[in-house]
Amino acid sequence: MTTREASALVLGDPRFAKDIAHWGAHARGEIPADWPLLFIVEGRGLLTTDGEAHRRLRTPVQRAISPRRVRALRPRIEAVADRLLADLTDVPAGEETDLLARFALPLPLEVVCHLLGVPEDGAVREELRELSAAALNSEAGVEEVQHTVGRRFPAALMALIEQKRANGDRDDLTMDLVAALDAGELTEAEVVGNLVVTVIGGHETTANLICHAVRGLLTYPATLDGAREREEAGDDPWPDVVEEALRWESPSRNVMFRYATEDVDVEGVVIRKGEAVLVPLPAVQRCPHTFPGPDPDAFAPGRPEVARHLAFGHGPHRCPGASLARLEAETALRRLFGTFPRLALAPRPAPRVPSLGINGLRELPVLLR
Repeated sequence: MTTREASALVLGDPRFAKDIAHWGAHARGEIPADWPLLFIVEGRGLLTTDGEAHRRLRTPVQRAISPRRVRALRPRIEAVADRLLADLTDVPAGEETDLLARFALPLPLEVVCHLLGVPEDGAVREELRELSAAALNSEAGVEEVQHTVGRRFPAALMALIEQKRANGDRDDLTMDLVAALDAGELTEAEVVGNLVVTVIGGHETTANLICHAVRGLLTYPATLDGAREREEAGDDPWPDVVEEALRWESPSRNVMFRYATEDVDVEGVVIRKGEAVLVPLPAVQRCPHTFPGPDPDAFAPGRPEVARHLAFGHGPHRCPGASLARLEAETALRRLFGTFPRLALAPRPAPRVPSLGINGLRELPVLLR
């Protein structure tokens, strides 16, 4: 089942849960103990809870990235983008540059670290980036994943919390979560889990979104010409470009498991109680019945019905950072193509990240001039 309607039902219907207690195969002991993703899906946190427990965990994150706070971040996002691009102006014409490492990744990483109140000295930020990449590596063995997600990541975040407590920090997402911990509203494990999800989701997916948008514009040059014409006419083309990038190459490859809490008929196919369901976004997002108009495999900003994409999920677990990701991507593209109007893809493919969940690149080789 790869239609948008079937996917939205699975993602939004309360008969499909995120709590692994509803997974029959897991309850029967049929999932191998060395499956690398087991440690993650067994966790208790924002991505693996339902109902009131999920709302309780989600509220502090939603508060930290409310529409008002996101709007207030625009000057900082623009300043970070301009600084990163200024660092690239010395790259000689014709020399290959990794746009992911030099621009698309550090931009949202700096923004999410600002939201979390991470010190600007760079050491903690680099450690969080390294841990995020390790946690998302589907080729890692179970012991490596457990070491990263179960020990190193929590240890780094607890050290950050203690440092911020000692400094008397306030008014950032980390300390909002700590306040909820001190008030007995969250457990220490829930605070750490929320921070892990925020760190990873707050920059990895946005970096992928920026890269896929750049690839789309440069693979289909007429779309970039159209964006420039709209800008010259006083219009803003970048929201349409970002929405199409979200559909064409969603930052997530698959929306991870939902578990049927009862038998559910989904477009004539019965999902039995206890079965796990995975939503394959590449197939769903290019369904010609959902996204009419140009070839759904083509990158075509302004496509009818593009807003129906599921890149940010659907229902109670829809990504709370969607508005921030859009703002970062729109700003990144506007500043990037304004600074390097003759940007081109390097004459070699961009290697993909091996991941079941993330649709990302290892690098994005480009020629700035």
